[in-house]
Amino acid sequence: MKEPRRVVGTESDVRIDAEVYGDRLGPNITLPLKYDVTNHRNTTILIADLLPDATYDQETHMVTISIGSEIPGEHFLPRLIPIRPGERKSFSTAAHVVIVANPGSPWTPRPNALRLKVNFLGNTSPFEMLIAIPEKAVHDPVLAAQLFPKWVEGNETVFTNSLPMRWITVSEEPTPATTPSRRRRGGT
Repeated sequence: MKEPRRVVGTESDVRIDAEVYGDRLGPNITLPLKYDVTNHRNTTILIADLLPDATYDQETHMVTISIGSEIPGEHFLPRLIPIRPGERKSFSTAAHVVIVANPGSPWTPRPNALRLKVNFLGNTSPFEMLIAIPEKAVHDPVLAAQLFPKWVEGNETVFTNSLPMRWITVSEEPTPATTPSRRRRGGT
């Protein structure tokens, strides 16, 4: 699929517009994403600069790609990207999705939808030392312990709508040994 598929979400004056490049899910697949975060608030918000994390819910058959972080690390704290009032920032990334599925039965429910979940911090003052730092992360267990309750209390989330997806199984690439030979007519 060459055309991107769109998902949108708005919560607490923060809007997410995303493009998902692909319409298939499989046991081990990478999905390229481009997303815009627009801050319609009167205050700055912060998003943790981390690789996206993908989870699968077996009850709803939905894959959720999480951007940002609900909780900080125990030893490392990520760089925080500020989005000022009225500002829109664009990001490009790829999410690696790993789904353990039971291939034994064709009637086993498979993942059939995808959505994005963007975590951000609405109160910037406790996190000033992490905003736009040159490093990807800071190793400081004491600071991580101090910021943990403030991070958890200040975390806000925007979910997008869900996209229908198709399930594919791992297919083997044809090799000369497995590719059937073509018969030709005549002497050529």
